Amino acid sequence: MPAGTRGRPHLHEGHESAIFIQSGQVEVWHGQDLAEHVVLHAGDYIHIPAGMPHMPANTGADDLVCVVARTDPDEQEGVRLLELPDWLASRIGPLPVGAG
Repeated sequence: MPAGTRGRPHLHEGHESAIFIQSGQVEVWHGQDLAEHVVLHAGDYIHIPAGMPHMPANTGADDLVCVVARTDPDEQEGVRLLELPDWLASRIGPLPVGAG
């Protein structure tokens, strides 16, 4: 994910994701209304259960490089895009969508 970009809020219906951060950093908002927040750095890992709303944002100066494993080879078929909550839009500002 390029520096200074974000993904779209979304969830993966019916399958889970495991993400390992190789380099860079990423902020991930997740859970109901994207109310939970975590900052991940190189060497960190996050598990995203099936049906969990989430949105990554690379607010750092370096591109994010990560390894993603999912439990469904046709995982893009199960992606459902969600609306960005107003409270979060005002917090992250005008980051362009660079992934998702």
